[in-house]
Amino acid sequence: MRKIAITLGCALLAATANADSISTDRPGQSNSPSVVAPGSIQLEGSLTFERETHGGEPNTNTLTVPGGLLRVGVLSFLEARVSADGFVYEDRNRDNNRSSGSDLTLGARALLFDQKGIRPATALDFNLSLPTGSDAVTSDGVDPSGIIIFQWVLDERFALLSNLGLGSTSLGKGDSRRAFQVLPTLSLITSITERVGAFVEYYAVFTDEGIDDEHAMDGGFTWLVNDDLQLDISVGAGLNRAAPDFYVSAGASWRFSLQ
Repeated sequence: MRKIAITLGCALLAATANADSISTDRPGQSNSPSVVAPGSIQLEGSLTFERETHGGEPNTNTLTVPGGLLRVGVLSFLEARVSADGFVYEDRNRDNNRSSGSDLTLGARALLFDQKGIRPATALDFNLSLPTGSDAVTSDGVDPSGIIIFQWVLDERFALLSNLGLGSTSLGKGDSRRAFQVLPTLSLITSITERVGAFVEYYAVFTDEGIDDEHAMDGGFTWLVNDDLQLDISVGAGLNRAAPDFYVSAGASWRFSLQ
C-alpha cells in the first residue's frame, strides 16, 4: 500500500499574520519548505481511512494511525525527520483481513532559499525508508528518495506550493525488482481567517516496471488552535482506476521547545 501519511502537504494558516505560528506538512501530499527552529520538536499525526477497488482483486478498506512524523530542529536551515504510517489495518473483501506495522523512514530537510521576488522559497528533503514493517506492507528493502520543494507566497491570503519527488522503491516480499517513481504535486493554499486555512491539490505517482500511474486530487481545512497547535481535516479522490477511490483524514500537529 502506498503510504498516504508520509509524504503529506502544507498548511500556511495565517503565516503572514504571525510568523511564529506552527508551519506543518499536514494535510495533503505536498511538503512545505519550512524547517523547525533549533531546540524545538514538532509532532504531526493523523487517522486516515482509505477505500481502494480493483477489478478481480479484493476491495480494500485501510485504516492507518498515527501516520506519524517527528521533526527536530538542528540548525536554522536544517531539521531531522522520522516518519512512519504506524499501525495499518486492512479490511479485504473476500480475503483475510490484515493488521500490520509499517516501515520506518529517516530523513532530513535543508532550507536552501527564502522567497525573493519570483524566486520561490526552496528546500530539499532526503529520506531513507527501512524495511522494519510486517510482511503485508513492507517494501522489504532500503529505499532512498528525495523531494525538491518550491513555495510562492502570492499575497496576504494565497500561496502556491509544488513538490517534485524522486524515489527508488522495492516491490515487497518475494519480488527482487525496484521501481523508479516520480511524484509531482501542486497545491493552492489560502487563509480564510487568521485561524482557518484551506487548500486544494493535485498529485500523481508515475512508476516504471509496468505499474500503472496514479492521479488524484484532495483538499481540506486547517484550524490554528494556538501558535503551537494545529488541527486539520482533508479528503481526496482518485482521478483514474489505478489510484485509490478516496480517502478521508483527520490530524493534529503540535510544536514544543526544549529550551
